[in-house]
Amino acid sequence: MKKSVQAVILPYGLYLGLASILITVLIYVLNLELFTKWYITVINFIVVLVLGIMAVKKAKSLDPDPFFSFKSAFSAFFLPVILGSFISIIFTAILFNVIDPEASAYVQEMSLEASREMMERFGAPPSQIDEAIASQANVNPFSFQNVFMGFAFTIVLYAILSLLVALVFREKDPRA
Repeated sequence: MKKSVQAVILPYGLYLGLASILITVLIYVLNLELFTKWYITVINFIVVLVLGIMAVKKAKSLDPDPFFSFKSAFSAFFLPVILGSFISIIFTAILFNVIDPEASAYVQEMSLEASREMMERFGAPPSQIDEAIASQANVNPFSFQNVFMGFAFTIVLYAILSLLVALVFREKDPRA
């Protein structure tokens, strides 16, 4: 792995992890119901995208080669994003399982209510709504197992995003 990419992994991964922790703490302090809102996911995604692109640009500026390869661009985005996401999920799991498990139950309750309302808006039959809510009620979204399963999905999502970012920032070898 190129030194330019290695130089951005740890700092930008830590920046992203700290930014994600800050967002989580702010939501926790301000209003737990915000954890159930779609726009919080969008805000988190934008933070990841911006910090990931900043990492790629920094790696590109540090790269001594005359061209910035697809592999370098992919690694400069993907690795810091995965590190930051891992830091974030560890914090979230500890917050909701160790520090304040009651908050986890409250957020789950709000999520179930939001699911019920959405299904009602889409005209789902009451029996189907009750069945879906009953199956979700037994699942703690913040359990260590579910948080890490979500992280696995995140890895796939960010790998795809990394491919797209790498396509934008890569430079072809002029000698090829």
